Amino acid sequence: MLRVFYIGILGIIFSVLTNIFTLTSEMSFIGYLVFFFIILSLYLFDLMNFDAPSYSLKNYLTVLGINFIFFLVWFLVSWELWLIVFFMIFVSSVVFLRLVINLSVYNVKPVTIYGIGELKLNLEKSLEKLEGYRYIVFSGNIDDLEQFVKNNKIKLLLLGKLKLEDKEIETILKIKLRDTNVMGYLDYMLDIEKKIEVSYISKEWLLNAYGFEILRSKIQNKIKRVFDIGMSIIIGILTFPVMIVAAIIVKLESPGDVIYSQARVGENEKEFMVYKFRSMRQDAEKDGAKWAQKNDPRVTKFGNFMRKTRIDELPQLLNVIRGDMSFIGPRPERMVFIKELEKQIPYYGLRHMVKPGLTGWAQVMYPYGATVEDAKCKLEYDLYYIKCYSLYLDIIILFKTLKTVVFGKGR
Repeated sequence: MLRVFYIGILGIIFSVLTNIFTLTSEMSFIGYLVFFFIILSLYLFDLMNFDAPSYSLKNYLTVLGINFIFFLVWFLVSWELWLIVFFMIFVSSVVFLRLVINLSVYNVKPVTIYGIGELKLNLEKSLEKLEGYRYIVFSGNIDDLEQFVKNNKIKLLLLGKLKLEDKEIETILKIKLRDTNVMGYLDYMLDIEKKIEVSYISKEWLLNAYGFEILRSKIQNKIKRVFDIGMSIIIGILTFPVMIVAAIIVKLESPGDVIYSQARVGENEKEFMVYKFRSMRQDAEKDGAKWAQKNDPRVTKFGNFMRKTRIDELPQLLNVIRGDMSFIGPRPERMVFIKELEKQIPYYGLRHMVKPGLTGWAQVMYPYGATVEDAKCKLEYDLYYIKCYSLYLDIIILFKTLKTVVFGKGR
């Protein structure tokens, strides 16, 4: 919401400036294109985050550089000197507004954890990378907790324990009814880490959990289908020249077919053929199916580039249009791996309740991995996506995927 507010105010400022300088319709069109690419660049370079106490000098210089590049292009098109004044006013607004919002919302909150063992360690690891919170260690028992919270002015109490005894419930309820927010372990992981920890949920939790609207809402499914087809057509048109060049290079680099097809598991565990530009040698699986690995020796040089930029997955736009896949969802896996993973990972089959996607929440949130533990972590993000699906979340994933492609961090 802060980002939306930030973009909205900057948009208003930009519109006011276009009126002040009485731009022609042609110049206004170019100007709004410049504004769009500036905002997109600020997002891609993580310059619209409001969860840090201050900007570094590098951040300020990056903001200045982004604005300078796009305004320079605008200037070279028009050769209007008034753009220098326009540039200075707008850049000042970008930085000043960010500072005002940051100073208004950023507030370090004291937080502590009640509990022991693995859950507490998981929470502590999460807090290490979470801006805006100051962790104060509590090492006493339940009798000391209330006074500890009061003395240290704790604003957030995290529960590193799934089941509480009557005395613990009574004490923590008193704390909650005062001026302290209390959050359970699973709720914290859901709200802050944006994942569902499958090791600690139960069938009862799934039964009582809110969300999962995508599984039963016909309206949401229709909206998602329109989004899928629309994005596939738009991206297909924009990347068609890239696909032609990629096909030529794949053909020249190594013998074999340009397009590689493989059976994958989709919605309701129904298999379908997925299409990709071939990124491996023709004999990559002569010894049987294997997990893809980081720096996989079977991958060709151009294949490695395609994987990092996700070019190899562009033929899957056809799968999306056909309805085998969605544009966004859990990545489709092979049946031979799924059978093994279902034996080792609880609730793994739940990811097949929806259509697989060309990109997904797990792909933008979790780094490359090719182990059972990696598959479990990705499942936790996939289940979050299924539980909390919205068109807004799809748009977030789309922009995060764009960031992945731009910086070559595909997997």
